[in-house]
Amino acid sequence: MPWLNTAFIAGAIGGISPELARYLVRAQGGHLAAWIEKLAQEPWLSILAPVAVSIAILALLGLIGGIVAHYGNEPNIGKAFMLGVGAPAFLLSTVGAITPAKEVVKDIQLGPVSTEIQSPRTDLLGHLGSIFVTTAHAQNLPSPGAPGPQIIFDTTAIAGACPTCRVEFQDSSGSVLSSEPVGGDSATVTVPDAATSAILSGVPDANSAKFSLKSLAPPSPEGGTRPLSVEVTKSRNYLNDFRYILGNNAIEPFDLELKAAGVE
Repeated sequence: MPWLNTAFIAGAIGGISPELARYLVRAQGGHLAAWIEKLAQEPWLSILAPVAVSIAILALLGLIGGIVAHYGNEPNIGKAFMLGVGAPAFLLSTVGAITPAKEVVKDIQLGPVSTEIQSPRTDLLGHLGSIFVTTAHAQNLPSPGAPGPQIIFDTTAIAGACPTCRVEFQDSSGSVLSSEPVGGDSATVTVPDAATSAILSGVPDANSAKFSLKSLAPPSPEGGTRPLSVEVTKSRNYLNDFRYILGNNAIEPFDLELKAAGVE
């Protein structure tokens, strides 16, 4: 077929060649199978997403390689193929160079359990609600010397006891103040006085989540030392497919979502 001998086609084949080789290596190493296995309980669309992303990336790289070879005016098919390899390979190497190799930690917001929570009332229900609901002024951690709030991380909805789940508290400079397990019988932890942020990690198939503690309510006089409950859920993020297929083996398909009653 004469059209197969054009510089554009040769460049397009060259453009997808490095990525195809990388897919083959990852498939032989079991990485792609492990990624799909994490989505085994998800709808078929969730599993189809990484396949569609792979095809889209290959098509884009082929287009780039074909255009470079075509406008390079190279009559030799072999050299046109090499021109096609060059530009996409440079892009992929650049992406790989900026991709973090360590565990992925994403910044999230600690949200309220429900947007329908109302201000405390004077009746019995209002008194009980004041145990969990903060006032408009309770938006910061307790001052130094005051007892820090206790938190229960509820992971039963996504990981049961979650023996690998941990929370790490940090101060404003990023220094680690404490690190505690939050699965099983060790789910209740006390927030250090100087803590301004925390990182929850170890949830299966989910990226670690860093969140601010500035909106966390201190213990109220009515509630005493009752711990605050933080519901941990995870959601499918299809953008993670792009980052994984482009070479970030540390990223997971799910992101964490945290909701607490004592948050404004």
